[in-house]
Amino acid sequence: MNKFKAWVKASRLPAQAFIFPSLLLGQAIHFQLTGTFDLFIAILIHLYGFFMHFYIVYANDYADFETDQLNQTFTPFTGGSRVLIEGALKREDLKKGAILMAILVVVSSTLLTILTSQISIVLFAIAGLFLLYAYSFKPIQMSYRGYGELLQMIGVGLILPIIGYMAQGGDISQISWSILWILCFGQLAMALSTSLPDFPSDQKSDKKTTVVKLGLRKSSALIPILFLTALILLWFEYSNQSSGWILYSLLLGLILLLGYVRFIKKPIPGTQAMFFFVFLSILTNTVFVLGLAIHLFM
Repeated sequence: MNKFKAWVKASRLPAQAFIFPSLLLGQAIHFQLTGTFDLFIAILIHLYGFFMHFYIVYANDYADFETDQLNQTFTPFTGGSRVLIEGALKREDLKKGAILMAILVVVSSTLLTILTSQISIVLFAIAGLFLLYAYSFKPIQMSYRGYGELLQMIGVGLILPIIGYMAQGGDISQISWSILWILCFGQLAMALSTSLPDFPSDQKSDKKTTVVKLGLRKSSALIPILFLTALILLWFEYSNQSSGWILYSLLLGLILLLGYVRFIKKPIPGTQAMFFFVFLSILTNTVFVLGLAIHLFM
């Protein structure tokens, strides 16, 4: 039972907030264009999403073990699951888990490819696996070289919605690229925010994340600016529609609250203000993507 609990903790189920909305958005874009939605395919898509999610969290815990040992400012959203630090699992356990999940990603995406006759699905899924490898592991290891958050943005902001869209039968030449690129601003903001609490340990371990390169103050100030940019661009994209005013109002309120915490409370790692700032950033991005997906389905 203790081992089971350790695997549940290592799986970091709340992190589905990064995966599920993006896959759903791709399907919503297809629905808006065609008015069709295949529930069985949707179940397979989100099963793939769980496998990808588990691959990411297990592989990151394995790759960041040394840095996580130094981390005293972790939060429920950052700094890994802590199962290796607590000795609940071994590194070899997570390595095997990550490999198994990578295999299941390929299997599930291959099944979607067979069912939809779209070879691009499995190719994009493999590209997603490679992005995580390039982010966390040598010889590329972008998380230690800087600007690895851009890989996160591409993976969650582009690859996942594209897979959701194509798996429902969408023609990639007709996908709404403007929506995806607009929301990439929010995905980048969220990626930056999840690096903020780990700033002290990343500095100690010479992990040159974007936050380490830009500095804590500039990075945290950039986050509400990126979200506001995404909101303005989204409003222009749908300026001829009045039905999205509830979503716009909610997002504006969240962004203003995010700005208040950043510029008035001045969050630093290890404080409640930082916890709340990261939580707000994740919530804002989730509302952006999930809210737009629901809007497109209506």
